[in-house]
Amino acid sequence: MPTDYDKIRKDNIREYGEGTRHLSFLGRLYTDRTHFVFELLQNAEDAGANRIRFHLFDNRLEVTHDGRRFNERDVRGVCGVGEGTKNEDLTQIGKFGIGFKSVYAYTATPEIYSGSEDFKIENYVRPYPVPSKPAGNSWTTLFVFPFNTKKISPETACNEISARLCNLTARTLLFLRKINEIEYKLPSSTGGVYLREEIARGPGRQVSVIGQNNDKDEEENWLIFERPVKAPETLETVRVEASFRIESEDMAGMNFERIVKVKESPLVVYFPTDKATRFGFLIQGPYRTTPSRDNIPIDDKWNETLVKETAELLRDILSIIKDLGLLSVSFLDALPIRTEDFPKDSMFYPIVESIRNALIKEELLPADDGSFVSAENAKLARGADLRKLLRKAQLKKLFQSPATMKWLAGEITQDKTPDLRSYLIKQLDVEEISPDGLARKFDHSFLSDQPDDWFIEFYRYLSDKEALWRKPRWKRDPGGILRSEPILRLDNGNQEAPFKPEGTIPNAFLPPSEETDFPIVKRSIAADEQAYAFLKRLGLSEPDVFDHIVERVLPKYIEIGGDSISAAEHQADIEKIVRAMSSTSEAGKRKVIQAARRTPFLKATNPSGDTLFKKPVDIYRNTSELLRYFSGTQEVWFLNDEDRDVWHDLGVSSLPRKVQTSEGLPDEEKEYSTQTETIENYDLDGLEEFLKTIQEISNFEEQKKSASVLWNFLRDYLEMDARFFKAKYQWFYYTSHSKYFSSMIFIRLKNAKWIPTKEGSLKIPAEITLDQLPEEFLGATELMENLGFAKEIEQSKEERKRELAIEFNVSIEDIELLKNHPDEFKQFKADLATRNKKRPIFPSRQVPNPERRQERLAEQRSDAPDKEYEKRKNSVRITNSAIDPATWLRNTYTNENDQMVCQICKNEMPFRKPDGKHYFEKKEVLSRKHLPKEHETQYLALCPLCSAKYDVFIKTNDGLMVKLKDTIVSTEKYEIPISFGDEKTSIRFREDHLEDLKTILKEMG
Repeated sequence: MPTDYDKIRKDNIREYGEGTRHLSFLGRLYTDRTHFVFELLQNAEDAGANRIRFHLFDNRLEVTHDGRRFNERDVRGVCGVGEGTKNEDLTQIGKFGIGFKSVYAYTATPEIYSGSEDFKIENYVRPYPVPSKPAGNSWTTLFVFPFNTKKISPETACNEISARLCNLTARTLLFLRKINEIEYKLPSSTGGVYLREEIARGPGRQVSVIGQNNDKDEEENWLIFERPVKAPETLETVRVEASFRIESEDMAGMNFERIVKVKESPLVVYFPTDKATRFGFLIQGPYRTTPSRDNIPIDDKWNETLVKETAELLRDILSIIKDLGLLSVSFLDALPIRTEDFPKDSMFYPIVESIRNALIKEELLPADDGSFVSAENAKLARGADLRKLLRKAQLKKLFQSPATMKWLAGEITQDKTPDLRSYLIKQLDVEEISPDGLARKFDHSFLSDQPDDWFIEFYRYLSDKEALWRKPRWKRDPGGILRSEPILRLDNGNQEAPFKPEGTIPNAFLPPSEETDFPIVKRSIAADEQAYAFLKRLGLSEPDVFDHIVERVLPKYIEIGGDSISAAEHQADIEKIVRAMSSTSEAGKRKVIQAARRTPFLKATNPSGDTLFKKPVDIYRNTSELLRYFSGTQEVWFLNDEDRDVWHDLGVSSLPRKVQTSEGLPDEEKEYSTQTETIENYDLDGLEEFLKTIQEISNFEEQKKSASVLWNFLRDYLEMDARFFKAKYQWFYYTSHSKYFSSMIFIRLKNAKWIPTKEGSLKIPAEITLDQLPEEFLGATELMENLGFAKEIEQSKEERKRELAIEFNVSIEDIELLKNHPDEFKQFKADLATRNKKRPIFPSRQVPNPERRQERLAEQRSDAPDKEYEKRKNSVRITNSAIDPATWLRNTYTNENDQMVCQICKNEMPFRKPDGKHYFEKKEVLSRKHLPKEHETQYLALCPLCSAKYDVFIKTNDGLMVKLKDTIVSTEKYEIPISFGDEKTSIRFREDHLEDLKTILKEMG
């Protein structure tokens, strides 16, 4: 029996009034007015329908479903405003209240035919009976929506609804429980159908949704999990759900499944809302929505509860996914790992935090061995060979962990999964181990525990890691870190470092074919061809006569002392060393020299007659000149063994030694320095005593002989070093500076009376002229010039300078320039050498999803503060970018070889800090006027020199700033030309850096 429509109409007129203009808003509920299609789907689902069909005509839309038939409560619900048959029933998707009224965007008189109910609705709330119209075979309910509104033509209505139906996807069915089929037909006789199938899978369900839209097939498989939630103030139980997309592929005849990240993931309230979650999966629940049902209020307590319950669900799902065999790197990539998308005050942060805590504590990360590991027990390896070298037992010992340590899966790399890698390192505190970092972990205890076979693999691993074991390159350079670590397994089972502390003298040798008592690498290890090749490249060799001297002869002079060695044995040792030094093997001789110079194996006697074994570097040759020079010195040692030419190579000196000191800088030479200063001043061994002693000699001829000895010493030194009389001062003010000043040697010589004259007296150099010098002192023009002899010497100095200028085809001014700016000339030569070097690989990274990246940047920019400055002694910026620019630049412009590259000169940054990181300067590409917002992309990574040039030539020129900004916005290339005065160069960007910068500048206009 049909409902009494007249009574309902009268009740509603009394409830809502005679007029209906105030109800016209019901047709404008949605920004997209075709959203009513979802409302009809919701109503069919609530009615328990399995099928629904939309049939579009030129002048109307007919919708049929096979759900429960209408009753009086439904009639009142569909004719009411803001009320339905299941008020506040959160287990139902929608209700016949405001949601149904969205159909009034296209119709003024919707018609409903269901069971005994046949009526139309006028003026939004007034039902009238109409003649019955059959819904059709197997259908229970028919809706007819004539396109008869005044504001929208039937043609427009038909086009808009047609577009909506064509844009339905199989995913529309995903979270429905009852509707298994959606069908639609268009006036053109085309259409589409979508089907849903569901099977149980573990504690969840696998839903397959398939469809055919205008002859195009689509199919998706999803895993859906749910968690019950008690609805507020009722006894109802509702559900929150999470759904993960599954893809299958055939591999070697087997079906392989994996969970994949979805590109778009709006929050679902049975159907998508406009609220983006930024997840790589979908979440669904009965969230309270805005009246238009296309968005949700963030601060609603019920919605906060649903988010927290979803967070608990996701934590549980992680273990379930693992049990189902679907926990892979691909699955991790679908999790909320881009932390910039989820600030702490964002709606979905509880989900992010719940997943993070689970990954830290539980074994949910794919390990390299096929098992799983927690983040707190995981390590990332920079390279597959490193994972192969160290297994979990070795990791545990190396990192001294109470729990088993494991490598993470090799699929996780900077190139393949940059977001996941960054998340693991920055959010889960997983340490990434580089070859250098690993080398610093090795110690005697760990290496001693490894079997012989492991050392073969270890040496193979090291063969292409030369930076870890390279030779020293300069004085005090220790070379690669492993040169001094006990990485050698010896034949006796001990561990030994390859070289002694100075880095070149070996502690062990390659095994010779015959037996030997030298320490050698274990024969079974050296028998491996690749291991042997590495050990040779490392610098080891079979023991030879040079090694015999270094390892057997010289050590006994330290261990037991020369006094315990017989004269015959000592003489035999001397002959061995002399023979070795006569060899043609330069490498062998260097080995002997390095060890012998610091070994007290030569006999020496001091002026008091004491004879001891001394180091060659502490001994002078026993010559009449040196004996005369040091006649006033007691702390001096002269060679007592037979004089041999080879002693000079070992450090025995035939000239008084220069003694370096950091004292003696005159106050007038001192400069303002912002860093530690360096003073390299020099005295001459025995000079102070000599200058006193010469004054005490009563016989002038003896004085002249002594002066002649010193004169000849000084002349010899000047021939070897034109700056013999100079000391060097280095300081730092904005950049490195240096200059020369008169050394302590020069000051002593200049102020003392020691130059003999023809008249028979001693004078200071400044009092002497050329015609006063004894004949044997003539000819040393350069020495006289340096000592500051009288003016006529200056004239000869200028003549010599002119001769040199002519000879080398340069100007006198150029000679003076080189003389007065030695450090700048040194830098010039270094720059020339750098130009000839192969430049480092410039970092590169393409932008995989430009649209998504631009959307994220727009949000970041809207939240970014304006640059603000506080007036102090200098203007000081008091705002900062959300991400530390220095860290961002270091990661962006460090290549795969761990070289950080300057964006302008494209060379590696000039030096590393004590922590091993490159020193560089971050420089804003545009000034505040042209880029007022804080963002890390506004910075360049520059070496100190390019940074200074950029300030001077670019940043101070507003015209160039405008031109550079326009070029950045319009360019299609990643290298932008600029000029430093007459120097043409360019700024090179990594691809994603430039694209981000362009996006920000374009938004600013």
